[in-house]
Amino acid sequence: MPTEGAPESEKSIPWTEDAQALLKKVPFFIRKNVEKEAEEYARANSMTKVDAGVIARVKSSKSDKPEEGAASFVQESGTEAENQAPSEASANGQVEVVSTPSRSEETARSSEGSYSRDLSNFSLFRLDPAWRKLHPTEMGHGKREFHEIVKSYSNQISVFPYCLVGLNANSDLLLWRIGTSLDILQEMTGKLLSTFLGRYLVLEKTYNGYLTHQNTRSIFTPTKNRFIHIKPVVMNTEWHQLAPFIRAVIEKETRDVASRFPTIRLTVMASHGLDESDFVQIMESDSSEHLVDMSNALQGTQGYRYIEASHRGITAITRSMADILDLLGG
Repeated sequence: MPTEGAPESEKSIPWTEDAQALLKKVPFFIRKNVEKEAEEYARANSMTKVDAGVIARVKSSKSDKPEEGAASFVQESGTEAENQAPSEASANGQVEVVSTPSRSEETARSSEGSYSRDLSNFSLFRLDPAWRKLHPTEMGHGKREFHEIVKSYSNQISVFPYCLVGLNANSDLLLWRIGTSLDILQEMTGKLLSTFLGRYLVLEKTYNGYLTHQNTRSIFTPTKNRFIHIKPVVMNTEWHQLAPFIRAVIEKETRDVASRFPTIRLTVMASHGLDESDFVQIMESDSSEHLVDMSNALQGTQGYRYIEASHRGITAITRSMADILDLLGG
């Protein structure tokens, strides 16, 4: 404890019982920082004690910072990197990220007419083994019909195919579709499943959410990287009960870890209210080893204490639709 002769800035300041109770709710690994900031705030405003009001003001000042949006789990890239083509950003060693803003940012941008979101859907299809027993002529017809349906929606939905053959026991084909309407996505899926090939496909799993954009509207474009890893993230109840400024501190640690992997583009798809997960992490890279390294590094962050451990990600390889259909057989 500081002595009576210590400088004014180093003297301790009394805390009220309600302020002490609030401090005890702060996770231990940032409690000292919160305590220090609260006392500095009280001194700067010529207050004789730290009460619950001081804690509230400190929390409010921190949650108003734009880089501390409650749902942002990764670091946003600079404006220049966002305006670059994905391949150019990767070549320059920059982490390009689309992240979810806080509600206050979302409201402000919507009112300015400079904020838009793209609907994003991941669909995982499993192929019935009976497909490979068909006559080659039937398989050829089925593949052409399926491919034609995909191309027919190219002016309404951006479709990016990925291959899971040999990488996942439950799925063989992954389609990442980005558009503006759930109705169109649903209509397209129905037509795909109505094709001859579609009769042998099972829609094993879907992930839905929104990709966020600033400034003018532009359909989000995945990179041409060889690998993609998607991971649905469900935060536990304890996470949602944390104060926004506490979550911001934890999220900053995650952003700092992500910035150590410039060869990976990390994107966040906001899903809460539309799907089972809170959000989906999307990693794109030319190196599967780097995907593993980054995943392991993220597991060491404080944020992973609040993630449901039962949810695992999947990795797929970027290929053309024609190549993927050939790998399905026929």
